[in-house]
Amino acid sequence: MLFPIHPCKSQAPAASAVAAAAAAISGLRFVSSSPSPSPSTALIPTRREEKEDPFAPLLASDPPPPEPLRQVLATGDVRAALRGLPGLARQLFRWAEGATRGGFPRCASAYAAVLVPLAEAKHLHAAHPVSVRAIHLGLLLPLLSLLLSFPTTVSLHYLLNLLLRLSTKFSAQCRARDPAPTTCSTLCLAAFREMARHGVPPFVKECNLVLRALRDEARWDDMRAVYAEMLQLGIEPSIVTYNTLLDSSFREGRVDQAAKLLREMEARPGGCLPSDVTYNVVISGLARKGELETAAQLVDRMRMSKKASAFTFNPLITGFFARGSVEKAEALRLEMENDGIVPSVVTYNAVIHGMFKTGNVEAARMKFVEMRAMGLLPDLITYNSLLNGYCKAGNLKEALWLLGDLRRAGLGDLEEARRFKQEMVEQGCQPDVTTYTILMNGSRKVRNLMMVRGFFDEMLSKGLQPDCFAYNTRISAELILGATSEAFQLTEVMISRGISSDTVTYNILLDGLCKSGNLKDAYVLWMKMVSDGLQPDCVTYTCLIHAHCERGRLREAIDIFDGMLASGSPTSAVTYTDDAWLPQKKGATSGSSTGRARKSKQDGALETFSE
Repeated sequence: MLFPIHPCKSQAPAASAVAAAAAAISGLRFVSSSPSPSPSTALIPTRREEKEDPFAPLLASDPPPPEPLRQVLATGDVRAALRGLPGLARQLFRWAEGATRGGFPRCASAYAAVLVPLAEAKHLHAAHPVSVRAIHLGLLLPLLSLLLSFPTTVSLHYLLNLLLRLSTKFSAQCRARDPAPTTCSTLCLAAFREMARHGVPPFVKECNLVLRALRDEARWDDMRAVYAEMLQLGIEPSIVTYNTLLDSSFREGRVDQAAKLLREMEARPGGCLPSDVTYNVVISGLARKGELETAAQLVDRMRMSKKASAFTFNPLITGFFARGSVEKAEALRLEMENDGIVPSVVTYNAVIHGMFKTGNVEAARMKFVEMRAMGLLPDLITYNSLLNGYCKAGNLKEALWLLGDLRRAGLGDLEEARRFKQEMVEQGCQPDVTTYTILMNGSRKVRNLMMVRGFFDEMLSKGLQPDCFAYNTRISAELILGATSEAFQLTEVMISRGISSDTVTYNILLDGLCKSGNLKDAYVLWMKMVSDGLQPDCVTYTCLIHAHCERGRLREAIDIFDGMLASGSPTSAVTYTDDAWLPQKKGATSGSSTGRARKSKQDGALETFSE
């Protein structure tokens, strides 16, 4: 059994003890000095005064604090002064952040002093920006530790869960603005465990968010550990918990255990019965792993129960197209429509991509027309599939000038491409890195190399960050132009931006060096590729063999070929085209087959962009 099954519970936490908490809060009032502890102030216990008051600099700030805040700061005990005054606590934070040079004090105790009265008054919406700022400053864990040292009331429990929830949404954009040493999932995992260590169970909704954050970073062992801790804390899993666990099982490749979990959910009386979302998660996971027949059986069950939707069919349709089973994919789509299920944009995207992949350009175009006729708006994936398909079919040629109001180039499909571009912009589908890369690769294939540069530069001007595929395409174009130095400079820029070179990058550079006859540098680059932990493939060896054969260095070519066989790297017809030259005398030519082999190697290294 992968995970023990426990009954579902509502994701809304029980609202017990609220009246008692409200009664306690009602006794709080503004004071000019720290009062003696009383039951009404149990949320913040008496603590030794810190050696330095974090709020002291605010009293002497320029401009000075407004009068209500000055009185609070002058007490010397801001935490006590803010009790029962959430409006003043909120005002203090806003004023310090916006009007003072140093901002709000960057310490956990200062943030706790503001957050606690907001939580006591159930003003969690006002506590949200304060909590976000604390997380961005890296104060989450010390703040949690401090709050957990207080008696756990209903209001404090909600505040702790707010902090845990926000930690799961700690995005890369936030980290870029206020750098922190931990990733999102590590931070929320530490927050969850801090609460667990103090015996304070988070709400199941927040636990599910932690599980999702761990799933998105493929931290399978940590997911299982969190789930086990949930059970130890007495947190009852919800259907969302199980759906997340099922999805993670498929992503991890543990299909059999995911199926077992599903069966246990179905069989357990009074347990967490699978929902239609659960079955869709399982169908999607099975389809991604190639278990299409098993997925089809589940689809049939969903159809019989009248619970099937477009979400049910889409993964299986995509899977059949990926396998090349066009007839099965089309039959499934017809079954879907016969059941009265309206295809979604995702459905059409799968069909259009599948049609292009099988070379049926006209059918793909008709599906796009049909999609528009049904009132469905194409998204970025739709346009990228169309652009990619037309580029592969050679219909766009010089990138079809999709990204600007440029003059007509006299190409057959230019007008259609211009229409695609206009529709993308009009419907808010701004071209992304994938769009530009597809167009760059299309331009490279028809040898409009200046257009490759133009698309790359425009991508940068739009604020988009090129990925490895985009850099590889630009590097290939520079080498075709003979700009070897520029190509290697681009590689350095790529690495400086944290983008690692892959096998394709090295193959492109090797091919450029080999074409220029620089075998010495090609050999050095080959060795660097191996030292970087990348495995040379068929394209790598074929480039080197071809270059040595062209220069009559047959002994070296044979050695490289033998090394390829010894490494277990698969060969191709192009490799043997070069290998067939080995017995020939120095200076012999291979005729047209040589040219075909060279072109095959140049395009083969970048074939990845067409997929």
